[in-house]
Amino acid sequence: MRNTFLLLLAVLFASEAQAQYTIDWSHPAADTYKVGVMAARDTSDNLIAVGTRYSYLGGAFIFTQKYDKDGILLWEQVDATGIAGLWEQPTWVTTSSTNDIYVTGYIYTGTSNIYPESVVVLKYDPQGNLQWRHTMGPVFIYGVYVRCVLDADDNLYVGVVGRTSGGFSLTKYDPSGNLLFDVSEAIPSAANLTSMRLKDDRVVLVGGTGSPVRGTVAAWDTSGNFLWSHPVTGYGAQDVEVDDALNTYVLTSYQNLISPLSQRDVVIKKFDAAGDSTTQFVYDFNGTDQPARMTLVNGRVTVIGWTVPSAGGYMDWTTFQTDLNGAVQWNATYNAMLSNDEIPGWVVARDNGDVYVTGKGGPLYQGQYRQYVTLKYSNGVQQWVHTDPYFGYEGVACVLGKDSALYVLGLGSMTVTRYIDDLSTGLAEPSAAVDPAVYPIPANDRLIVHLPALRSGSLPFVIHDPVGRAVRKGLLSVGDNPLDVQAL
Repeated sequence: MRNTFLLLLAVLFASEAQAQYTIDWSHPAADTYKVGVMAARDTSDNLIAVGTRYSYLGGAFIFTQKYDKDGILLWEQVDATGIAGLWEQPTWVTTSSTNDIYVTGYIYTGTSNIYPESVVVLKYDPQGNLQWRHTMGPVFIYGVYVRCVLDADDNLYVGVVGRTSGGFSLTKYDPSGNLLFDVSEAIPSAANLTSMRLKDDRVVLVGGTGSPVRGTVAAWDTSGNFLWSHPVTGYGAQDVEVDDALNTYVLTSYQNLISPLSQRDVVIKKFDAAGDSTTQFVYDFNGTDQPARMTLVNGRVTVIGWTVPSAGGYMDWTTFQTDLNGAVQWNATYNAMLSNDEIPGWVVARDNGDVYVTGKGGPLYQGQYRQYVTLKYSNGVQQWVHTDPYFGYEGVACVLGKDSALYVLGLGSMTVTRYIDDLSTGLAEPSAAVDPAVYPIPANDRLIVHLPALRSGSLPFVIHDPVGRAVRKGLLSVGDNPLDVQAL
């Protein structure tokens, strides 16, 4: 017992004195059946998270939560159809320059969300009051794909596939919810929507076509005029970005025809402002490479995905960064456990090139393979990683806060975590020394750890047994923290 708590103290001191990151706070939803879907941040550094429940559990609605930067849940709103057997699934959330909140999703029937009925669009004011609600339908394909973006005047553009028998649809609302236009592809091409971007007067949508080896990309101007569309050779179109010159970059993958052992490679196809295909960049990581997301920040394109090695085995998490000419700046692999899949879920990047990725993977912890993972790269070097088997299960979204903050939304329990990146150059405050009081020692049933006031609101701890095995981990808050140690 004595050795165990001496180790506990050592971990507490080490986590602050040699900090690379600090968990400012981490909050799961009180309803553990809620699952996180997407997150956004407003101009006041508040975090907006949307989630749902699975309909076979009942109460599958759209839950919208707002946390302030200190981790206080300011409000939660629930949108429901009010009709028995009709459920809702959110797909996206974004915030305006005035901190209004827009949520998109769809309405479906039964206990499987592949049977859609219509699309739903919500607007909340910063206090959580519903300003307007629109539904669009019917929809005609399994699984509704819907996203939204805002322009500089806070007009909302909603991209959908499925409102016609096939093909992209683009709808524009003004801030008051008035319909400005509703257009669709004249020649339908898309069977799903994976991403959309707005740049200046350009809105670009990408998705799959139903063909296993073809994706599609289409562009409109912000007045609703169709500009161009093209098929994309590859296993769907996973993501899209647009640069300052209105060049469009489409992320896909395709079979390696030169080296069969490499199987599938990551491909970025580049189209100019007129929609003409100019070139493509191919990236081979010696296996079956499948991209997931990308982000373009300050002339750098960062891509996340996974690779199955040529010899077979488990997926490894792949992250790489390129310039706008396709030249690789760095690439990195996260493989914390050989006999486990590592799969990234979301990526964000800073202007200086630092990259944060969240997802799922190892290491194995007390028999649990499916862990929540968040990490940071600087010039391709992993600076820190945080894994947690208790909440999150996998990271589904991450959002940069102001200064050195990073918000991450986990799938399990709609868990929201705010990190302070202590290695952000010129941004983070220096770590303060922490001297927790622990009593009584020895303890038979309950141990009290008193944590004095911190710069951050919580501090992670790990309890090890005398041979060094971790037997418990969690977070300590300011004040007295009683720990049940009867079983130790």
